[in-house]
Amino acid sequence: MSKKLIKAAVIGALFSVATMSFAADEVEDIKAPSMLDEFSFSANVGLYSDYVFRGYTQTQNEPAIQGGFDVEHSSGLYVGTWASNVDWTTAGGYMDKNSIEIDVYGGWATELPFWDLGFDIGVLQFLYPGSDTAGAVETDATEIYVGLSKDFLEGKFSVSLTNYVVVSDDAWGFSNMDGETYTDLSVDVPIGSTPITLSAHVGYQTFGDQGDGADYDYTDWKVNADYAFNDNFSAGAFYTDTDQKKDNWTVEGKFLGDSVFGGYLSAGF
Repeated sequence: MSKKLIKAAVIGALFSVATMSFAADEVEDIKAPSMLDEFSFSANVGLYSDYVFRGYTQTQNEPAIQGGFDVEHSSGLYVGTWASNVDWTTAGGYMDKNSIEIDVYGGWATELPFWDLGFDIGVLQFLYPGSDTAGAVETDATEIYVGLSKDFLEGKFSVSLTNYVVVSDDAWGFSNMDGETYTDLSVDVPIGSTPITLSAHVGYQTFGDQGDGADYDYTDWKVNADYAFNDNFSAGAFYTDTDQKKDNWTVEGKFLGDSVFGGYLSAGF
């Protein structure tokens, strides 16, 4: 993740009390505490034509506004939060009142001492605040994840492989999800010296035995083109699809896993 320090003066005030000394008519420069140099802070916000999570829409193919905030330490430790509007929780009858997803996560990212491999391990909590429908399966979910990444040909393209494992009993309205997995393989290809990056992704989600005899496991795939206007702003377009079984993934007459063409505008600071 690319991170930039934001509002250093404010954060510095929170971390320590600055000291001043006066000699004659001279005011000594106040320096930020060295502890602040160990942290980086970043924020992001985006407007998307559809919120597609692991191949299927979370907003019934309606637009979504999303954003988050991250804090990283020089050791590789990090924490962050991210949010988006959603409506699958109420459309599917899992919740009476809910319109937002809030994710909270933390972990450790570093580079392994061999093969120039990036390594990332952490925990991810999905939260859907609101009023649950009586007797409905819990929508909140908890996962742990482990990922590897590597740049090839001096950065001409990069590959990442991440495995997510559910550690909560319920997840996204499904029961008996403890131990179920999602595997993500992604490739990013910067196009020479242009501001364009092409990406491709394939993932596989398992759901185990849900007790109704239905097979909910599926594969999803996605291609994405991103144009960076500068270090902070970008726009992109994507296509995503799944092999979800239509009978299992249709809510209120809407097939959630149908193919989607979409676009977005995003900013990072």
